Amino acid sequence: MKVLKTVPIAAVAVVALALSGCAGGGDEAAETTAASTLSVATWQFLEPTRGDALFDTINGFTADNPDVTLEKVEIARADYEKTLSTQFGAGAGPDVFVIPDAYFPQLADAGLLEPLDDVVSAADPTGLRSINDNYAVDGSQLGLVWEVVPYSLFWNTDILTAAGVEPPTTVDELITAAATITETTGKTGFSVRHQMNEETPWWTDQSNWEFGYGGEWSDGENLTIDSAENVEAVEAFKSVYDSPGFGKGQDASTYRSAFAAGELGMSIDNSSAVMTLVGDAVPADKIGSAVLPFPEGGSAYAGFAIGINANSENKEAAKDFIKWMLSDDAQQSLADTLFPSAIATEVDASDELLSANPWVGAFHEQVNNASSVIIAGFEADTSAIRTIVLTQIERVLTEGVSAEDALAEAQKQSEALTQ
Repeated sequence: MKVLKTVPIAAVAVVALALSGCAGGGDEAAETTAASTLSVATWQFLEPTRGDALFDTINGFTADNPDVTLEKVEIARADYEKTLSTQFGAGAGPDVFVIPDAYFPQLADAGLLEPLDDVVSAADPTGLRSINDNYAVDGSQLGLVWEVVPYSLFWNTDILTAAGVEPPTTVDELITAAATITETTGKTGFSVRHQMNEETPWWTDQSNWEFGYGGEWSDGENLTIDSAENVEAVEAFKSVYDSPGFGKGQDASTYRSAFAAGELGMSIDNSSAVMTLVGDAVPADKIGSAVLPFPEGGSAYAGFAIGINANSENKEAAKDFIKWMLSDDAQQSLADTLFPSAIATEVDASDELLSANPWVGAFHEQVNNASSVIIAGFEADTSAIRTIVLTQIERVLTEGVSAEDALAEAQKQSEALTQ
């Protein structure tokens, strides 16, 4: 990844934030606290289903490092980037923190991430995923995979059986299967995000199609929005959208609820979302899955890194924590706690979890061909380009504009934006 310059994180000069175990402060008491306390931040600590379990897992670090106490820094997801940016601007912030992919370029450009090359070399982890390369900037490893949420095609096996259809392996088969489900059962055959009111998550969902057709949003130096591969992908998506089995107008909340209630046949979604759909109406053994039915095998993923605050006064302890995190035992614990997500290495979750959720296998297979939706070479402009591209794709879906014309316009507007 080569990061373009972003708007610097705002400097806050009025008040220095006093956070125990965080960067900033220079008196003797602060140094003593910093030496024995390591602060770790993520919104996930607030999640009712796994927040406590996650902290218990990472607190295993203290068993091998009894002189260090981990401090849990809980920040609501909606406030996460804003809160951290304010703290970093004041020279403070947590020592170690989880980083959403869209936030990573801004932190890298601002020089707020401590290089981890020596950490990775010392840890020598087994089976480090290639996705970790996305967090290397100009040859320096500035973050490592904390959690990767992969995508796959999944379905309700009872609905497909009732409709007499086989799981699709191509887009044409997907269209036919979805239509047959609707015709024979009255249920929605297939649904995915397709509206601007869900722009941010739709970008990741939509990129599955372009990546799956061998396309990309740039070649690292130039935008490739209107490439032949991307045009073909949008045309395929349009054909699915126009089919009688598609859940036109449904947002993610609607079609996910429908799947959980046994009223949706198939969807493409991320593994964490599917995990929330398992229940009495659709138990785990009634969910089938397969890699995406696209010709070139690529896909997107929702990614989160972990990094070290470059201004931390506890860098050595923080690096020790990352080394511990990359150990086989810690990765096994994280694989179970963050299940069904993939983690930094190729360590699998426990046999118990995998056997109870056999649908996970296809998601973990798909992650091997997954790419980031942050546009290479245009990281700082990804958000603005995203809006341009999806606006044009929505025109294809709803206004009858051709995919070729829509993406040509998106290319033109995005080039003007980035010049």
